Amino acid sequence: MPLRTGLRAAVLASIGVMVALSPAWGETLKIGGTGAVTELLSQMAPAFTADTGITLEVVLGLGTSGGNNAVADGKLSLAFSGRELRDKETARGLKVALVLRTPFGFVTSRQGPDNLKKGEIVALFRADRPLWPDGMPILIHLRPADESDYIVLGALFPGFTEVVQQLRKRRDLSVAATDQDNADMAEKAKGSLAATTLTQIVAERRNLRFVSIDGVAPSLDSYLDGSYPYGKPLYAIVPSAISPEAEAFLAFLARPAGVALLRQAALIAGK
Repeated sequence: MPLRTGLRAAVLASIGVMVALSPAWGETLKIGGTGAVTELLSQMAPAFTADTGITLEVVLGLGTSGGNNAVADGKLSLAFSGRELRDKETARGLKVALVLRTPFGFVTSRQGPDNLKKGEIVALFRADRPLWPDGMPILIHLRPADESDYIVLGALFPGFTEVVQQLRKRRDLSVAATDQDNADMAEKAKGSLAATTLTQIVAERRNLRFVSIDGVAPSLDSYLDGSYPYGKPLYAIVPSAISPEAEAFLAFLARPAGVALLRQAALIAGK
């Protein structure tokens, strides 16, 4: 076994993932999951195919839970999740093969610049009629109850989870079912405020601007130097018996070309 292949096998074995045989040229890798990275995966497909000979087929619209279930059911070889695995998912043999991180924050359709203080964010969402500093109404919409962004927001901003529970009692707020719906609605609404990842906004080239928090705007540099501490982890999920195509994709992400593509989309590897 070549040294590089042996090293990959050792790394994957360390997380309890069985390694399959080498992929055959011309095979297809089906991948999906959270909408935060679906456009990025499509953009990475040509480079991955040129490097490995494997076609990358990106299945849209699954979301985190749908993607994880598809991996467990054998319909996908790899999925990206916006949250950690649940007990019932690990019981089905799912494993985390890689963790990526991206800056996470709030976007708006306003021209800006706008700034929020960390201590006022929860109060802003609690208000019956929240306003921007110039008096423009802030338009908020909800996400589904199990949306992973709310898990992140609850951890970053104490009290946010309770505020969302109260917002769900209102009937005047619309619900964005997917990450793409979330961005679409934020683009169309005047004075919008929506939570999202920098990766999605960069990859999809959205006409949205991030709101600074305590005077610092999200960027990969500000996230890495700690001046913007708000981020979201994204998890690469595989079954216990990882396919050779999925192994090849993880190896591609670890090589210079893959790392460069990730960084262009404001993603870095590591917890």
